[in-house]
Parts: sequence; C-alpha cells; structure tokens
Amino acid sequence: MNAFLKSDKKPTVKVIHLLRLELKHLEAFLALMTIQDNFGAQPEMPESADKLFHEAGKLRKYGLETKSIQSISKHNRLLKPKLFLQQLRFYEKKSTKKLFKKRKAYPAFKTNDFVKHPAVRLLPETCKQFLAARALSILDLLNQDIISDIRRLHQLRKTLKSILYILPFCKKDVKPAWLFLKTRRKLMKSVESKIGSLHDTDFFVSWMNKKHELIESTEEPALKRIKREWQHDIKTMKKNLQPLLPAVKQFALDLKDQSGDLVTAKMVSV
Repeated sequence: MNAFLKSDKKPTVKVIHLLRLELKHLEAFLALMTIQDNFGAQPEMPESADKLFHEAGKLRKYGLETKSIQSISKHNRLLKPKLFLQQLRFYEKKSTKKLFKKRKAYPAFKTNDFVKHPAVRLLPETCKQFLAARALSILDLLNQDIISDIRRLHQLRKTLKSILYILPFCKKDVKPAWLFLKTRRKLMKSVESKIGSLHDTDFFVSWMNKKHELIESTEEPALKRIKREWQHDIKTMKKNLQPLLPAVKQFALDLKDQSGDLVTAKMVSV
C-alpha cells in the first residue's frame, strides 16, 4: 500500500487489482483483531484507506465496462458506440486523476493506524468467534430472497472472501475448522466469483441508465442491444447461482458447528 502511495507511475490494471486486494485483506484481518480487545484494533478502516479502495474500484469498473462494450460490439458486429466509449474514458481518466491526487495527499500508512499492539498473540477463541459470526451472517443473508437483492448478494460475497482471507492466520488455532474450510474452498471461490461477475454487470447497466444523457441518438440502438445483452447475462448468472445457495447454507450451518458454541459472538460485518 505504501509502495503505491510513494509511486509516481500511472496505476496499471494489475497495480489497481493488487491495491484493492491488499486493502480487502487488511479489512478482514482488522475485523478479526477487533474481536480480541488486547490488540487495540481500530473498529473501522482509516478514512484514507477507504477512499483509496473506492476510487480504485471505480477506476477498475470503468475499464471493465469499456472492455465489455467493445467485446459485445465485436461479437454482434455492431458499430462501436465511440462517443459513449469516449465518455467512459473521460470518467476513467477523471478517476485516475482523483486517485493520483489522493496518493500524493495521503501520508504513508503506519501499523498504529490500524492496531496499537500488533505483537499480541492471536487466540484460538478469536478465530472461532470470527468464523462463527461469519456463519451467522451468511445464514441471515440467505434467510431472504437474496437472488433479487444485489446488495445482499454483494455482502455474501464479501463475507465469503473475508473467510478466505483470514484462513492462513487461523489454521493452527482452529485446525478442525480449517480442515473443513479447506474442503469448501472451491465452493466459496466459485460462489464469490459468480457474484462478483453479477455485481460488475449490474454496475454496467446502472451506470448506463444513470448516464443516459450521454448517449447520442445515432448510438442508442447499439447501446440498447448491449444493455439487453447485459440484462440477459444477469438473468443467466442468477439462474446459475441459485442452485448453489442450498450448498452455501449447509456450509454456513456446518461452519457454525465447526466453530464451536460461540454463536453468540458479536457479528462483525466485513
């Protein structure tokens, strides 16, 4: 993260991905440490880190939407909506400038920005409480019609990813649960990946609707066709995701059991 802040180079797609990944890892580990009082962990990510994450996320999505429009146009032999793509690139450049500005303005992160006592030993009970809370969070999310709620689906994805992120730190302390989670890693990755693609495509449609005034009349037919492709993809992705949800629910029930009787742990949202 600090290497990113010190760099003067334009952030590449790979750098943006790695930055967001590090911030996600840190957010999950911070939530883990918050459970154990003697770490002195901050209850939330620093505002500067949060802003970096969201600006990098917007930059990533503008790039993904551009690629998707180009791909659909080529596949369906449509004339590229050049003016709309120009507007997307404009917003992408604008987001890049904001990221540069934040990068120059923010000081390097220090350990005590996140935790006062980083050398404290992580207790097995902490990992158990973290996993139990995540299991309860998943069950709560699945208690409603989650397929029709993109926000709840996104929260499910974040919860699954947080479990994957903290596994390396907990494998010695909660070996039975770790061995169980190892067998479910493929399921967790498959579900979170499918939700990620669905979330991105939903953003493309929402952004196009929000920026409809940017659409020139000559490009509207092509963009309507692209939008229909996205909407069809969303329906297909939801259809493919639906059969996996009972397995996710069973996974959460098993995880709750594997994590012991600490289901009364305070639920922490990551």
